[in-house]
Amino acid sequence: MFAGVDLGYNAVKAASDGGRRAAFPSAVGTPDRARFSLNGGGAGAIVMVAPEHVLVGAEAVTQSRFLTRREDRRWIESDEYRALFLAALTELTPATVAEVALVTGLPVAFYDDRERLLERLMGEHRAQREGRRAQVLRVTQARVIPQPFGALLAAVLDDRGGIADQALARAAVGVIDCGGKTTNLLSVNRLSEIGKETASVNVGGWDLVRATRQWLSDKYPGLDDLRDHALAEAIQARALRYYGEPVGDFPAFVEERAADLAGQVIAQASHLWNGGATLDAVLVTGGGALLLGDAIRKHWKHARIVSDPVHANALGYWKLARRLFAQG
Repeated sequence: MFAGVDLGYNAVKAASDGGRRAAFPSAVGTPDRARFSLNGGGAGAIVMVAPEHVLVGAEAVTQSRFLTRREDRRWIESDEYRALFLAALTELTPATVAEVALVTGLPVAFYDDRERLLERLMGEHRAQREGRRAQVLRVTQARVIPQPFGALLAAVLDDRGGIADQALARAAVGVIDCGGKTTNLLSVNRLSEIGKETASVNVGGWDLVRATRQWLSDKYPGLDDLRDHALAEAIQARALRYYGEPVGDFPAFVEERAADLAGQVIAQASHLWNGGATLDAVLVTGGGALLLGDAIRKHWKHARIVSDPVHANALGYWKLARRLFAQG
């Protein structure tokens, strides 16, 4: 199986052969479950029995009594990271034994950690989900690339890993990958990274979550107790209810704060890219693209939000896996 896994602080996205896609919050919690439901709630929950008994993803946000969410650099060494990674692979295949050729990414600021990550990913992993047989998942080939490169590759490569967009492949491109903790800025010329024009901005979706929580604490006591992922979903939907009624000034607050954050990203990118005039295109990707993308497009006339910005990195990783490993 060829696979691309984009494991971010906010969400896990994965893609593999046959159009398989997966996406769920980067949340790991205690395996608490609803004891009764009339609507089939929880039927699609990701419950890992092994290596550890944990609830993963959206159901963990809703049901887990204790929830873990990390944002530090050593996250890749944690049990939570391993649980999310294995949950992603079990979403991509139900096979009891599967060989995986994998591409994944790291934030540009942490790219020097790629060898440590490869050591964690390569080799044989044993996992089991509730209601399934145990699985043996062998990662036989793997590559770690700078995280935002995936979105560019999703646009450049076809589903077999061939070059589909020759013009974009030869172009000078800036990629703005809006994540949960950071926004990665990647400069690429003819599919080669320009290191001096690549950096991370310490601004991401969780900054908006924190600002919103403070605002809610002042104006709508009780809503500030929402868990991070639940609040992030409300921000993305621009909709929140208080005692059964819509919070009327919530969308305007989100737009205002998102514009402020976009301004910080634009300022740093403009500095790195000499105003952006020498770039042929600016691609905006990541879950935060849905929040910051419009402001960025207004600033640069050659900027565009990529198709399916949430899954773009994972799709690009999967296409690169096919390109790198199909002949192996």
